[in-house]
Amino acid sequence: MRILVAEDDSEYRGVLCETLELCGHTVLPAADGVEAFQLLTRNTVDIIISDIQMPNRTGTQLHESVRSDERLQHIPFIYITGFAILRMATPIDMTGLDFMVSKVPFERLLQIVDDIGIQRGILRNDNVALGTS
Repeated sequence: MRILVAEDDSEYRGVLCETLELCGHTVLPAADGVEAFQLLTRNTVDIIISDIQMPNRTGTQLHESVRSDERLQHIPFIYITGFAILRMATPIDMTGLDFMVSKVPFERLLQIVDDIGIQRGILRNDNVALGTS
């Protein structure tokens, strides 16, 4: 799948992108919400993964821009957060947001990515990164 990753921490972004690529995904990295939205207007993606707190345009502002754009509003949107209190993926009561996931460990995020791919017919059950879906 093609995944946009918007994350201002360059080390974390690099590790997350590399992990997703090792799982067979194509990743478009962005350092903030402005760069992420520019990439979205020029590229097709299957999932957006975004940090919440970023400079220039926050993850929340990026989410609002995506949901208000008819060309992009169908794309599943996952927030990643460093808040230690968040232990598992939590469905959020926010229009168009699919999940909020803790930044570490990666296993739950990768499982959600696989589940979205299977639900949308992009991945087969026998062709997932973790084999847990």
